Order: sequence, then structure tokens, then C-alpha cells
Amino acid sequence: MKRLVHRQVSIDYIIGLLIRISTVITIIAILIAIGIGLRYTSVIIPRSEDFSQLNFDWKLRPGDYLIPLNQTFKYNVLLDGHTHSIYSDGKMNARQLLNWHIANGYNAIIVTDHNTVNGGLVAENIALKEYNQSIVVIPGMEYTCCRIHMNFININETVRATSPSPSDEELQRVIQKVHSLGGLVIVNHIPWSNTTQGGYQTARLPNHPTVEELISWGVDGFEVINQDTFDLSTYQVTYQRGLIQMTGTDLHHPSAAAHVWLTINAANHTKEAIMEEIRHRRTSFLFDPSGTRPREWVGSSSSYRRLLPLTRLGDYFGMFYNNNKGMYSFQGTFCHPEVFEVNKDIMGWFVFWILCLIVAFEFIRWCFIFAFKKWSVYRKRSSDPAQSLCV
Repeated sequence: MKRLVHRQVSIDYIIGLLIRISTVITIIAILIAIGIGLRYTSVIIPRSEDFSQLNFDWKLRPGDYLIPLNQTFKYNVLLDGHTHSIYSDGKMNARQLLNWHIANGYNAIIVTDHNTVNGGLVAENIALKEYNQSIVVIPGMEYTCCRIHMNFININETVRATSPSPSDEELQRVIQKVHSLGGLVIVNHIPWSNTTQGGYQTARLPNHPTVEELISWGVDGFEVINQDTFDLSTYQVTYQRGLIQMTGTDLHHPSAAAHVWLTINAANHTKEAIMEEIRHRRTSFLFDPSGTRPREWVGSSSSYRRLLPLTRLGDYFGMFYNNNKGMYSFQGTFCHPEVFEVNKDIMGWFVFWILCLIVAFEFIRWCFIFAFKKWSVYRKRSSDPAQSLCV
């Protein structure tokens, strides 16, 4: 009889254990589906940062603590030659972009959104109507593909990118097109373009043209400082060959610091006068590698924080695989072959630790059940004096 009872108890325990394991597996599967699903669903996910209440309530004067590279250079214009707005991948609208630059000591900017001139035209229109000549906007665009990034400045129409990986001939035709529109062609951030792309053994922008090739194709100059990176070798080439030396913050986010100001001594505070000085290479720059303070730190929205426990599941379960696509072309494709790898060892260790937790849970559960039974027997004996005496 006792053997039969023990057998029934064992069967009941095994059934209960299987139910508990099945429940854990189901919950994990649901969490994985939610996490990975939200990771690839951007439509219903609120933005992680709230840019609606930006406040740039300071006014820096970089000339008070910095001197131009050419120490005798006199200037009345401080220009940022490389910025982005919400018309491409920037976080700020046109007014916010203007306010950020005024707060950080600029009185002129070139708006260069990826593959569109629309952001620059909108910013120029707002500056002319609302900012009383406190800041000059020069419209432009950043021609963006898998081979090169180039700023086309002082143009009023978008120069279409021909393909994600254009040929040398296509790039030369694009350069000629910009010149026919009266614009200048500036090659951007060569160190950034040629650095090794994470997860690959190739450059971030594969098959980037050489500086000599670009000069022979007729580019007007090079960005010698991008953010806090001073491209010394390219600067030396521009100095030796008499090319335009452009600088830029490459601003995308309002929390970024200002590092560099192109200095210009313009005849008047207009787009035409500023461009005249740039064309004739009468410029210098102020450079602050450490960056400016204060900064505008952006908080997250309440709607985003509400979903954060769920969206973070995607980051957690994303450890099970690697899906590397390389650099984005800004034309709907990527510049490197897609690499998808399943991390089988991590999945195996995940299962191992889940089993360890199940074993620990079952042991703790058994301890509680055993202790509860002992306590129940003790209470029963304590409340029944006759049974206690018999014992």
C-alpha cells in the first residue's frame, strides 16, 4: 500500500514538474516573441528621446578663449560647414538647429542633410524671416553613398544620388553637375570614411576614392576637421594644393558639443559675401578638441519609459544572434554583405542556467513543503494533548 502511495506521489510530482517546465518555456517563448518583435517594429514604438522642449539658454563666445590657426586672421563670421536636420537623420528641426548654433557662438551655418537640399532651404527661409540677420544659412546637401560622402554647398536643388555604389564616371558627372549649379564640392571626413567597419575587415565606405583621384576629378576642397577629429594629412594636402579647407560639427543631436568654427572675414553678413571668401580660400578656424559646455541633455518621454521593460527584452534576447549589415547607404541599402550568425553557445548556456534555476526552484519548493508539513504536524500535536500524551 505504501509503495502504491509513493508511486502515485511520484507520478503527481512528475506531472506537476512537467507543467511547471512547460509554463516556463511558454513564458520565455512569449517574452522572446515580444522582445524580438518590438526590436523590428518601429511604427508603434515611441521615440526614445523627447526633442519637443529643447532649451539652448546660453551664448558662448569661442573667440574669448580660442585663437585661429592663423593667429593674425581677423574674422567676423563663425561658420559651421556641416549640419543635419530632421530632413535626414538629424534630431532637430530647422528652428532648433538655428538656436543650437546661436547658443554655441555661430552666426552662419551650412545645412547639409543626406541626399536632400530641402532642410537647408527651409532653414534659410526661417532665418531670413525670423532671425533678423543674427545667423546666415547657406543651403546644401551631403551626397551620401557607399563610396564617399561629399557636401554640395550653396545649391538650391537636390543632386540625385545615382546608386549606392557609383562608378568613378558617375561621381565625376555628379561633381560637374554641382559646379554647373554654381555650388562647391567638399569631400567629408576621410578618416571616418576609411576607418574599419565593425564586424568586417574593410573600410566603413569601401572603395573610397583617393585624395589624388578626387582632386583630379575637380573637387573644390576637403573637410579637414569633422567634430573633434583633425585630419592632419588631408589638411597638409589642401595647404599644398591651394584647396578649400572646410570644417564642420556634423551635428545630428542637440546634446553634442561644438568643436570647430570656420572663421571668415566677410564684407557683409550675407550668404553671397561668405561664399565669396570660401571660394577664394580666405578662411581659418578655431578648434576646441574637448568640446563646449553647457550642453542640452535630452530626456526620454513617458510613453517610451512605459514600454521600456518590453523593448529592452529585444536587446536581451538579441544576444542569441548577430545580424550585421554594415554601413547604411542612405539609399535604402547597406554597404557591406549582410552577416547573420546564431550564437549557439550563448543559447546553450541560456538553457543551462534556466535548468539551474528550475532545479533551485524545485529544491526551495521542496524545502518549503517539507517545513510546512513538519510545522503542520507540530501544530496538530500541540493542539491535541491526548495525542501528545500517547506519544
